[in-house]
Formats: sequence, structure tokens, C-alpha cells
Amino acid sequence: MMSTPPTAHPPNRLARAFICVALMALTIAWLYRTQIMNGFTVMAGDRYDGVISTVIMEHWYKVFIGKAHWAEVGYFFPYTRTIAQSDAYFLLGILYTPFRLLGVDQFVSAELVNMVVKGIGFTAAYVMCRRVFALPFYWSLLAATLFTLSNGMTIHSSRSQLATVAFAPLMVLLLWNAGKALAADQASRFRKHGVLAGLLFGAWCMSCFYVSWFFCFFTLVLLLVATWRGGRPGLALAARLVLRHRASVLLVLGVTLLALLPFFYAFIPKARETGTRDFAEALIYTVRLPDIFQVGQENLFLGKLYNAVLLALYPAYQPIHEYNNTGIAIVLFIAFAAGARQLYRRRGENRDFFLVCIMLATFITWAFTIKIGRYSLWYIPFHLVPGGRALRIVAAYYIFLALPIIVIAVRYLASRKLAWPAILAVTALLVVEELNAPALGLSRQDELARIALPNAPPQDCRVFYVSAWKGQSTWPGPADIYAHNVSAMMIAQEVGLPTVNGVASFQQRDWDFDKAEQADYDARVASYASKHGLGGLCRLDLNDKTWKMIPQSDIRPAARNVNFFQKSDWPGGITDIDGMSGPESWGAWSDGDRVKLDFTEPLPERFALRLTANAFAYNIGKEFIVQLGKPGAGRDTEVAGKFVLGSTEQEQTVVLDNPRHERMLTIKVPHPVAPSELGASDSRRLGIAVHKMQILPLPAAASAPRSN
Repeated sequence: MMSTPPTAHPPNRLARAFICVALMALTIAWLYRTQIMNGFTVMAGDRYDGVISTVIMEHWYKVFIGKAHWAEVGYFFPYTRTIAQSDAYFLLGILYTPFRLLGVDQFVSAELVNMVVKGIGFTAAYVMCRRVFALPFYWSLLAATLFTLSNGMTIHSSRSQLATVAFAPLMVLLLWNAGKALAADQASRFRKHGVLAGLLFGAWCMSCFYVSWFFCFFTLVLLLVATWRGGRPGLALAARLVLRHRASVLLVLGVTLLALLPFFYAFIPKARETGTRDFAEALIYTVRLPDIFQVGQENLFLGKLYNAVLLALYPAYQPIHEYNNTGIAIVLFIAFAAGARQLYRRRGENRDFFLVCIMLATFITWAFTIKIGRYSLWYIPFHLVPGGRALRIVAAYYIFLALPIIVIAVRYLASRKLAWPAILAVTALLVVEELNAPALGLSRQDELARIALPNAPPQDCRVFYVSAWKGQSTWPGPADIYAHNVSAMMIAQEVGLPTVNGVASFQQRDWDFDKAEQADYDARVASYASKHGLGGLCRLDLNDKTWKMIPQSDIRPAARNVNFFQKSDWPGGITDIDGMSGPESWGAWSDGDRVKLDFTEPLPERFALRLTANAFAYNIGKEFIVQLGKPGAGRDTEVAGKFVLGSTEQEQTVVLDNPRHERMLTIKVPHPVAPSELGASDSRRLGIAVHKMQILPLPAAASAPRSN
């Protein structure tokens, strides 16, 4: 005999509120248990991404107290709209500011923001389940708990911007209320909820483009599915409602557009400036079949078990990127699959129309993320959905997809008349399989010490750069790229002075501030300052915290230490490179459609470009085109010379005339292709491998030296 399920006698409103708040507090306390116990001395993430998140939130604090322009974050100077170099954290900055006004330090404030966001997500998910999906009280609490504990988000808790997935159920609530009001001809109520949804969406885009784009992508597929299932009668009804309330609809759309203007202002020009992603990059981060359920070794219940089974079935299995652990927990998936089957069997019932559409949209968008071999349907949204080219981490979509999966799974369980022991067992399994060991690596005291400055910058300093930390090349992770740049970003917020340093999702094309321990680092900075006409440059030694003004006479183009460039009788060197990947022992690969080389001196009036190189894949036997001068002014089509390469290293010499005394040389790659498109894991778009390069001056009437 089955006992009565716990939804039969729901508690009164006050008791429900108390239970909800208590369970939310317990859930958040579990997630942040280690930080709470250690007094917030060590926090989620590492000293790279965790600090960058805090820098951007600190920027918004400075904006709100009137000490900064909202679009300029103080690094990558003198580039503008630098808020768009990565996610902009706007909503997180709003939540962060009150803690800073109360005197809480930057890093504790950032962690408290993460806890508040979890609370918002729990509350919104609970209310959504109750009002939109009519789930019983206790089952709504279970759904909210699972959403807050969600494995993929917990493992990547150092990416504070991804935690804004907490606003997804709030968006669902607003859109649901707006849709109901429109259907009921309640124009005022429609305007209220529609305007709030538009404002929230604009702010969400300015907080995390990934998650807001995921929401749009899912909603787009959901609307297409609903249109298909509703047929002509459904379209006709929707059209009548929109036309009847066209003034209100236009108002909501207008407010939404206005809310998106800051995002468009900052991000669209920045995308043109820094470029977007190549599909080969996104393909790496699509999801292999074994990774659909990969919750990572950090998962306390399933991690080791699932990976042991995987290795038994696929001995060669290896994780290929840091987001391979965002998979769906197995018991949750089983409940979701059962719920999907139930909905499909009842798909003709009007009361389940919306849920059936959600279920189908979940499966369709999920299928887009899968990779079999080197093929993935993600190619379609990447190229056809606006903004798709800006995304690389496809596997992060599972962090968003957890919400509809949880709703359908919990709704199915709520529809079953389960006995108390079965309810408790299933609930325990669902909760336990989401539990993770915290990934803590950001030492608060160490970071505060790194940005503590005994002296202010020199009075004449207008922009600064930083030295390397002593021994940073031996630090864990990509320290040569991050360590000093991240410190410079935070110090820029502290002193209110911009820095040329910085590191973000999208780097400037002439960014050259890694490997600060190398001897040519100061010369690289001076060359960058010369290129951008910077004055008042000073240097901060991170180790002894001393400032030094850089004389204007030292700010000049400098030759970089380029491993493939061989000196000749010509005295110039390469000062800037665009379109080549990092140096390797033999030289360097091109990466993109063209290689641009800026030189310290005007190139000779007539010279030979001598290359030792080979081509990759589709570029073998094709013509590489050489151009002189900066693109534009009709020069994009000018051809100064051509050469053809085979698959093996060979020498080629091209004679070039340079009557305008240009400093820039461009090599156009005929067909760049990423090895990942050919079955490997490298996402660089390769074309030419340059082993050696020389500039050989020639007399005006001389012929080219012979190639060996």
C-alpha cells in the first residue's frame, strides 16, 4: 500500500516561505561550505580567471561611484570600448557595488555576489516551477535545489558570468506572464512584464553573452517548434493578438532595443576590431558522445565511477578540454527521458502543448552540440544564428540546458504516485549526483598583497605597464600570459590609471605582452607605445612596487625577437606580427587568412624576400600572394609578388619593388584550414609554415638571387 505523497497536504504560506528560505540557505551553504569555513581566505577558481572577474566587477563599482566610464575598463589602453573584450558582468557589478560601499574587500565582495546570484536562481526557479509549470510545492523545491546545485555550473563556479544562468527562470517568468496577459487582452499587464523582460535581457547581454545567447537560441528553436505544432490556426491566433495590441508590442520591442543599445555600442565594433571565432575553434568544444554524461572527476558521487566505466569501454578515452565535464547526471537524464516519453505520448493534449514544445526544443538544441568524428550540427547555429560566431565553448550550453531537463524530469516524478521511500530515494540520488568537490585556488590575502602599493604613480604618468613577477615562468598554468597582465588589470582599478597590459577572451591584434621575463619585453612595450603615440608612459615593478617614468626618447619601434627572421645587410627588423601563431622550435605557422609583418624601417626600394617554408593541406601547390603597404586605399588587390609551396620545406625567393617605401608586408594565404577540420585537435587555421625569412636589398636593375 502506497503512502500519501508529500504534496497532499502543503503547508500554509508562512511555512512554505520559511521552508523555501531555509532550503535555499542550506543549498548555498553547501556550495560555499569551504569558503565559509576558511573565512573566505581561499576562494573558487584560480588567480587568473577569478581575478579577471573581480576586476570587471570592480570596474562597475568605479562606474557607479562616478570614477570611470562604463565602456572603458582601464586595460588595453589606448583601445576603446574595452568592456567588450570579454563578458561585461553588468548585473554582477550591480550586486557587487553595495558590498564595496560597505567596505568589504574586492575578493570577498565577488564571492558574496556569487552567493547572491545562487539565491536569485533558487528563488526564480522555485517560483517558475510553481506558476509556469504548476508543480507541487515540494517538487518545485527539488527542482530549484537541483538547478542551484547543477553539476556543470558548480564545477565552473569560478566563471562568475556563467552563473547568470540564474536569470533564465526569471526571464521565463516574465515572458510567461507577458504571454498570458497578451492572450487575455490585458494590455497593461503585458506591457509591464514585457518591458521588464526587455530590460532584463539587455542587462543580461551586458553581463554574459554566452548564457543570454543560449537562452535566445533555445527560445528561437522553441518558437519554431511551437509554430510547427500550432499550425495555421496557431499562427493566425498569434497574428490577431499582436495586431490587436500592436502599440503595446511595439513599446515592448522598443524598450528591448533601447536596453540592447549599450551592448551593440560596445560589442559590435569590438567584434570587427578583434575578430570573431572560427568554426574550427567551436568544433573542438562540441560534445563527444561519451561526454554527454561526463560530470568530471570533481563530482563526489559519479565522477570516478563514470570515468572508470568509460575507460573500461574506451581505453583510449581522454578529456580534450576543460569544459568536457558539463555533462548531465545519469539519474537526472533517466527521469528526463521518462518525462519526455510521457509528454510525447500525450502530445495531443492542449494542456501539455507548451511542455511538449520545450521537450522537443531541448532534444533539438542538444543534438546540435553533439560531435561524431569531426562533424557537428553546431555548424548551423554557428553560421546562421546572429552572434553564433562569437561563441567557442559549445559544451557550456549544458549549463543552460540543465534547466529544461530538470523541469521535465521533476514534473515526471511529480506525476507518479510514488511511495514515501521511493520519493526519498529518488530525491537523494538526484541531489547527491550533483554534489562536487570545490575547486579552490584563489588566495585572497596573496592577491590583496599583490595589488598593495606603498607609493602612488609619478605625477606625469598617464599610462603604465608592469614587469613580470619574479619566477613567474615557473608558476602553474599559463603564467607567462596571465600572471603580470592580471595584476596590471587590478592595479589599474586601484590607482585609477590605464594600463597597456591586459588579457581577455579577445586580444587586440597587436597585443604582445606575454613572456614579460624575456629581455625584449620592455622594447615590445615601447614599440607598442610608439605605434599608438602614447606619452607619459611609466613602468611598475611588481616585485619591489617601484614606479619609473619611461623617457619619451625610449618610446620607439623596436625589432622583436622573431625566431624565423634572419638578419642580412638590411638593418631593419620585425616590430609587429599579425596572423601567426606562437613560435615553435623550427619557426612558426600562419594562423588565419593572411600574415602581416610590420618592420622597424621602410623596406628597401627593391628587394628579395627569401623564404624557407612549406604549405599545409589545401594550400599545397596554390599561389600565396605578397602585398606591400597597409590594406585600404585600393591596395587590397595589388599584387607585389607570388610564390607556390609544396608540403615539404623548400626555399623560395620573390623579388619585390617598393617605390612607396612601405614598412608592411602581407602574405595572403590561399586556403587556411584548421587541423581540427581534418580530424586533429588543433584549431589554428594553418596555411604556411615559415622556417626562415630574409630581406635582401637589391640594386634597382638587379635580378633575384637564385633559390637553392
